[in-house]
Amino acid sequence: MASLLTKLGRVVLFGLIITQSLLLSAYLAKYEGNSKWYFMAFSFGPAIGVWFVYLCSNSPYLGSLFGVWGLYIVALVVNIAVILAIVGDRISKTEVLSPNVLKAILCITPLLLVLFLFTGMKTMIVSELRFSMTVDLLDGVVMIDTVLKGIEHDLGIPKAFSITMIVFACISFTMSIIPWKMLEDRSTERGQQIILCRNILHTFFVNVPFLVIRAVVFYKFGKDESIFIAKNLIGIMFSSKEFLDL
Repeated sequence: MASLLTKLGRVVLFGLIITQSLLLSAYLAKYEGNSKWYFMAFSFGPAIGVWFVYLCSNSPYLGSLFGVWGLYIVALVVNIAVILAIVGDRISKTEVLSPNVLKAILCITPLLLVLFLFTGMKTMIVSELRFSMTVDLLDGVVMIDTVLKGIEHDLGIPKAFSITMIVFACISFTMSIIPWKMLEDRSTERGQQIILCRNILHTFFVNVPFLVIRAVVFYKFGKDESIFIAKNLIGIMFSSKEFLDL
């Protein structure tokens, strides 16, 4: 039964990646009026290809698994950046490919991570990371959604500030590429150094910037960000505790 569920999960995973890649490229094709933009879907090809190699070799290394995830995240970040830079201001809420649909498409990413880990390796470190990484990915998606909501409802958010939000959202996505395999042995000095570096990076490049950005959006532009402000505060508190425990 477990093997059957794993195979089913891999089929669903493959289908979701294809769906996400095609829908993301569809935004460029539609709003630019040129079907050639569908070639952007091929940017996910390397991740899919290496993933199939991983499955065929039945590689037991967690580092290999996150190598595949890294290729996927690079493709995702490129697609997000291109879409928002070229057609972001023109995405209409009256069209099928609306801001809400784009948010739903990006929400596929946390689901992909869960399926990716569930159908890959089953180790204690994977189980520990599944929840925290999924929440962090959703945090980035919500930041992108704030940009889209600002455009859709004309909240008056300056373009430079929106670009800053997009940049830090993409940074939060790339943080999931960190080689967690090296965190498995937390008792070694090297393992402790990596934990410290990861916490510093995540605190100062994700939680602190997100907290400041959301506070500005909340108080200056009137968009309620209180739940995720609390989330970022809690993240900073947990990271601070880990600093003290090292």
